[in-house]
Amino acid sequence: MGEEGRRLKLGDRFGMDMKMGLPYKIRNTVVEFEEGRLIAWRHFYGHRWRWQLKDLGDGRTEVTETFDWSTARIGLLLEWVRFPGKNLKSIRATLERLDKMFPAPA
Repeated sequence: MGEEGRRLKLGDRFGMDMKMGLPYKIRNTVVEFEEGRLIAWRHFYGHRWRWQLKDLGDGRTEVTETFDWSTARIGLLLEWVRFPGKNLKSIRATLERLDKMFPAPA
């Protein structure tokens, strides 16, 4: 599903190991990209995730993650199964893992 460690760019496809109850793999496409500032990706259902990066100038980077299901082919189904709320918990957990993996410089 792509070369490990290779930088992504607009149009690239990459895979992710996921888990929602049961583990699964998902394939995504980069649909927005600005080096060092923004990356957004979607998978075959069309909804997208976006990371916006802001250099705070002191060796730290602020990461804002958003989830947009307005472009999803199955938007009503996502709302019906309350996926956006469940996904919010996952987004928070991802950001917490990033914070632990890349702590602020002392």
